[in-house]
Amino acid sequence: MSLARRVFFLVVALVTALGWTACSGGCPTTSLSSSGGPGSGTAGSVTAGGTICGPGNNGTGGTSAALLYYLGTNDILGASLTTSATFANLTSITPPTLPSSVGSDMIVVNKSFLYLPQSDSLTIQAFTIDHTSGALTAISGSPFPTAAADSVASDPAGRFLFVGNNTTGQVSVFQINSTTGALVQAPNSPFTAFNLDFAHVLAVDGTGKFLYVGQGAAFLPVFGFSIDQNTGALAQIIGGPFPLNVAGVRTDFTGKFAVGLSGTAGDNNLYVFAIDPATGALSSVTGSPFPTVASTLFDLRIHPSSQFVYSFGQNAGGGMAAIEGFTLNPTSGGLTALAASPFTTLPLVADCKWDQGGAEAFCANFANNAFSVLSTDVSTGALTHSVTDLSVASNAVPFVPTN
Repeated sequence: MSLARRVFFLVVALVTALGWTACSGGCPTTSLSSSGGPGSGTAGSVTAGGTICGPGNNGTGGTSAALLYYLGTNDILGASLTTSATFANLTSITPPTLPSSVGSDMIVVNKSFLYLPQSDSLTIQAFTIDHTSGALTAISGSPFPTAAADSVASDPAGRFLFVGNNTTGQVSVFQINSTTGALVQAPNSPFTAFNLDFAHVLAVDGTGKFLYVGQGAAFLPVFGFSIDQNTGALAQIIGGPFPLNVAGVRTDFTGKFAVGLSGTAGDNNLYVFAIDPATGALSSVTGSPFPTVASTLFDLRIHPSSQFVYSFGQNAGGGMAAIEGFTLNPTSGGLTALAASPFTTLPLVADCKWDQGGAEAFCANFANNAFSVLSTDVSTGALTHSVTDLSVASNAVPFVPTN
C-alpha cells in the first residue's frame, strides 16, 4: 500500500496522514530477475526503454524508461521518466476521470493493469496501461464491486488480486484475467478470520503461496493465509496468527524472508523473519531485530532484487530521517548497513517504490511537495539523485511506477 492517506503506524504522529504500501507492494508482480533493470547500461543509470516497456514517444519528448501514476483530483495523473533523464507529467493523454479523489493504495500488475480501490464506493477502478503513450483505458466491467477497498496486493504471477478492509478486517480476493485484466471474485470471497480486525498491510510471499495481513499496530498479531493456487481462495495458516511485535511485514521476492517494524515511538529496529516454505509460518532469524540510526521507523521497502532493504523514519527531533539501506543476507536473513547509509545527501523522503527492474526508485518528497527519482546501483544498493524532481499539487496520495 502506498504512503498516501493511509496511517500504517498509528502511533507515529509525523506520518498520521500517510501509510504503508505493499509490495506491494505496489510491489512488483512480475518475475523480477528476468527483465528490466540496468540491462547493458551502467548499473543505477536511467536505462534504455526499448527492452523494458517498448519504444515510443512519451508525450514530452524522448523514449520512456519508466512511468509513474498518482492520484489527482478525481483522476489519475501520469508522469514519464525518459532515457534522457527528463521527469515530467504526461501532457498528451487525457487522465481518466474518477467518481472521487478517495484512494489509499494503487498497484500495477504484470506491467499491464493498474488497480485503484476506492473505499467510499467499495469499488476497484481498473485500467490497462499503454506503454507507448502512457494512457490508461478503463477495463470492461470497471469499476468492480468489492467488500474491501483499502490495502491491495497481488501474487508475483499476477493471477490474483487481494484487497483488504481496514475497518472490518475482510480480505476480498479476485481472479485476474491475464488478457483483459478483468476481475472475478474468487470462491467464498470476501474472507474473514477470527480476531482479524484491520486488514491494513498486505504482503504476498515471493512464491505466491502465502498472504500476510498486518493490522497496523505492533500489539496486534500478523495473520497468515495459504493461497489456493487454482482459485486464489484463502485458508488461515495453522499456528497463526503470529505475535511478532510488528505492525505488518513486507516480503522479499525469493519467498524466503519477511521484514517488519513496530512503528512504536522510539523503536528503530527492523525485524526479519524466515518464511517456512511448507507452512508459511514466520520465525525470527538469528540476530533479529536489527537497529537503524533513525529514532523511529515508519516504513520499509525491499528492493526487487531481494538484495537490499531500505528504511524510512524520523530522527530524535521529530524531523524526517535520511534513508537507510541494508544488504539482506540471502542465507541467514541478516541485515548489514550499506557503506553509504544513512544517505544524508539525498532528499528526505517518506516512501520509495521501485520500478520492476529495480534501477529507479520513485519517492514521495513531502518537504518539497514533489516526487524524487533515485537511481539504484543494483550491485551495491547505493542511491543517487540526479534527476530534477517533479513538483505536484500534492503527493500525499497513492502512487505506483512501472517500466
